Amino acid sequence: MSARGHRATARTLAWLLASACALWVWWGPAGRAQAENRVTMRGQYYRETSTRILQPQVTVTADAPDERLTLGAGYLLDAISSASIASGAAQITGGDKVFHELRHEVTGTVGSRLGEWTLGGFFRYSTETDYISRATGVSVARDLLQRNINLAFSYGLNLDRWYRIVNNLGVRQPWCGGAVPPQGCHKDGLGVGSNFLQVHLFGLNYAHALHKTVLASFHVNYAHQVGPQDNPYREGLLGGIEETHPRIRNRVVMTPSVRWAIPKARLVIEPFYAFYVDDWGMRSHSPELRVHGRVARHVLLRGRYRYYKQTGAFFWRPDGQYVDGDAQCTRAHPENCATADVKVMPWDSHTPGVQLVWEFDGIARHKGLHWLEGGFVEVTYNHAFQHNRYGNARIGNLALSLAF
Repeated sequence: MSARGHRATARTLAWLLASACALWVWWGPAGRAQAENRVTMRGQYYRETSTRILQPQVTVTADAPDERLTLGAGYLLDAISSASIASGAAQITGGDKVFHELRHEVTGTVGSRLGEWTLGGFFRYSTETDYISRATGVSVARDLLQRNINLAFSYGLNLDRWYRIVNNLGVRQPWCGGAVPPQGCHKDGLGVGSNFLQVHLFGLNYAHALHKTVLASFHVNYAHQVGPQDNPYREGLLGGIEETHPRIRNRVVMTPSVRWAIPKARLVIEPFYAFYVDDWGMRSHSPELRVHGRVARHVLLRGRYRYYKQTGAFFWRPDGQYVDGDAQCTRAHPENCATADVKVMPWDSHTPGVQLVWEFDGIARHKGLHWLEGGFVEVTYNHAFQHNRYGNARIGNLALSLAF
């Protein structure tokens, strides 16, 4: 599997399993203001049989001068190492070897808390060897009934340009999808003959405090994607045929959730469920349970378990028989579609995980350590038992956050 394939897989899985929270996090949580200056350094690690991903990240938020205006900035480096033969890319690399790719991402955010209203916005620029992405978004939220209800809406727009690496020197050409020949693909303009992918993202969240210890919420996320969405490096798994996916995709995720606090036991029980559906014929169900506990005055422990199951896309063919069609791939003409993409096959997974958070407030009382007040270190580990070609995955996260 190519690095781009795994990068796309990580994005899709995150979208399927946590899209109810993703826009909420990226665009500044609409239900609460950033009431302090903070710098957070985070390192994420993903490892499976043929791929390793390292993601160091740093984010900074600061009030200017208070919660009425909060500014933020972030940088992420995505370092991917992946074996090439799994994607049929040996003809490009000159033999089976490890691909190394770097993705650079910078993000700017702005937020404001004005009475019962919370406003937010962001701009993100991301670039790698074979793509350039620009994204922007806004969010607005309103507290109601003495802040017992919060209603929030968000919108985001991704504008991407995709390319294909054609030799071991890093030379690239525009990629418009497998149905468009290289000579007919352009790196500018719009439409079928361009390498332009646009994604519109809409999010709606309703949160309601049903009791002083019970918070319920319901999130709906809709995405409309137009442009090349297939992988230019996977023809080795299709007998030399270019992979071809539909150029249009509509996705919906609905996520109800509950948080139930048990003060005497110092526990929070958090069950939620995500249902995904799209017009590629895919469905997924993802129930999850998280249990948060304060095991010591300044130590938090969280355990979680998630089950994920999805159906295949209408153009997934388990027998491996593909047709090299000359027209666009659509539901009405599946004979023009070809794929070996694990992301659109039927599969399921089990993911247990644990997280430990140590708050620094306890040691910040000592002389010379006051600057640690409000800070914490967070360690997370998840193990995904995946029943697909990727195999099992190990996912780790280490974060250090300091207030200033």
